[in-house]
Amino acid sequence: MLFIKATKDTLKDLHINPEPVLETDLFFSWHVNIFTLYRKKHYVFMNDLSRLSLTISGIRSNQANRLQEIFITNLMRYLTLEDIPEKLIEFYIKNCNEMVITKTDNRSVRSTLNEIMMIMKSLEYNKDGFEDQDHRHKWNNRSIYKPIDYKEPIDVFIKELKDRYKNNKIE
Repeated sequence: MLFIKATKDTLKDLHINPEPVLETDLFFSWHVNIFTLYRKKHYVFMNDLSRLSLTISGIRSNQANRLQEIFITNLMRYLTLEDIPEKLIEFYIKNCNEMVITKTDNRSVRSTLNEIMMIMKSLEYNKDGFEDQDHRHKWNNRSIYKPIDYKEPIDVFIKELKDRYKNNKIE
């Protein structure tokens, strides 16, 4: 199950009330916040376990019913771009067949999320290719964070994928 932990502003933008959740799997939990980048509304998703982030534009207010589809499509595209084996991506996506939208619950993840938003905002007018979503994702996911033992989010995510699905046959 996919858990989307939205900030108050994001919940308001989506016109949705959060569902109560007692326990989540951090690998399938993503905090999300909304902000403006390049004069467009963007949603920033950050994985609770690995701090992997995705910045997605084009989500309109009141599109909570399409949020899962939009998120999964963008996640698959990014993981493919990172040359992660297709079978590993499929194993992860199979566990995202249902989605629950709830409130944020981890100050550390929210702080890292705010940090990545602040960095993107500061680079907004730099014109070093950060307008390109793929370039921005790769750059963001190679930032080193203390909460994940000073490792890169993409490496932590890939390691967790391999550890969880090591018993499944990868062709």
